[in-house]
Amino acid sequence: MSEIAIHQGEPTRSPEQHPGAPAQAHGIDSNEHSHGHHGPAHLHHHFTDAAQQRESNALGMWVFMVTEVMTFGALFFVYTLYRHTFDVSAFQAGFHSPFAVGSELLDNGLGFFNTLVLLVSSLTMAGAVHAAALKNKKLLITLLSVTWLLGFAFLAIKSVEWAHDYQEGLVPALQWNPGHTLEEYGYKLATVDGINGGGSFAGTIPAPHVAGTPEAPEVNGEIPFRGVVNGMQMQMFFVIYFCLAGLHAIHMIIGLGLVGRYIRHAAHNIFTSGSNDQPVEILGLYWHFVDIVWVFLYPLLYLIAH
Repeated sequence: MSEIAIHQGEPTRSPEQHPGAPAQAHGIDSNEHSHGHHGPAHLHHHFTDAAQQRESNALGMWVFMVTEVMTFGALFFVYTLYRHTFDVSAFQAGFHSPFAVGSELLDNGLGFFNTLVLLVSSLTMAGAVHAAALKNKKLLITLLSVTWLLGFAFLAIKSVEWAHDYQEGLVPALQWNPGHTLEEYGYKLATVDGINGGGSFAGTIPAPHVAGTPEAPEVNGEIPFRGVVNGMQMQMFFVIYFCLAGLHAIHMIIGLGLVGRYIRHAAHNIFTSGSNDQPVEILGLYWHFVDIVWVFLYPLLYLIAH
């Protein structure tokens, strides 16, 4: 808001203004209003005051998050559709669920550890938002730095997991050869036939051995038979897995870039010298959203086999 007193019904006039010159509204020259500063340093010229800017920024962020929910929601719908369709066809053919088998081939230990990493990073980000509100520069930089390190650790662990998936032939289009890996878990691949990826198995499917588990895969030196799986249908699970996890990783990379930039800004007192702490709050909303998405991804991708 302008700090110049306004008298109702009488336009103000600066001392330098010629008496015959037309008075400007609010006593501010049009160029000064368009290009000059009329509030806090972080207030943009097209907002009336800081409160209006905060409300507009918050609304814009929530609209953005709604579009993100729609993006991930579309992939969740694809996941649900194919899982239901393939599970029904697998049951009718006497095969094992391709999504359950695909989930079993993932490294649940790394997935669980990454979940803990992101949950802790949400805690440190929440602390950073609080530190910005308290104008505590040192605490803000510390918590943002810890958040960045945890996010980087998440991506590093994910890289290790994906490299292992590649070695086991579980990456569609790039390295898809899951036969040997499935045999190590006691599964046999069905012969794919039909334009829709149907499968068949020669002879009668033997009864699976209950003792066949990844923790104790061998009985008397042999891997017990656990079931038949349609490899083409299981490939769809990994397509959806890499789409979901890859899109989430892209959001994590963007988040790391933003956190790194905000650490530099915090070092220059941009968030703690005045009332400009809202950018940290908005960054926190983004970071929490990315973490919440992973909280949904972890059980859908890693736990359905358990």
